[in-house]
Amino acid sequence: MSLRQFHLLFVSIVTCLFLGLGAWSLKGYYSHQGGLLLWLGAGSFAAALLVVVYGAWFLRKTRRMGLVE
Repeated sequence: MSLRQFHLLFVSIVTCLFLGLGAWSLKGYYSHQGGLLLWLGAGSFAAALLVVVYGAWFLRKTRRMGLVE
């Protein structure tokens, strides 16, 4: 596994973890009405979006550099 493939795998795993944390936080918010859980859920979904954007940027950059396998 190349470093590029590992990087893309890591970005995918981090995205899934952020989405899971966001879903768990929002579920807890709807159960307990804790304001902190709402912010944690929203922040997790925003971070997941940023990681996806970063992954797309990284993929595009490595393709331009000719690192496609």
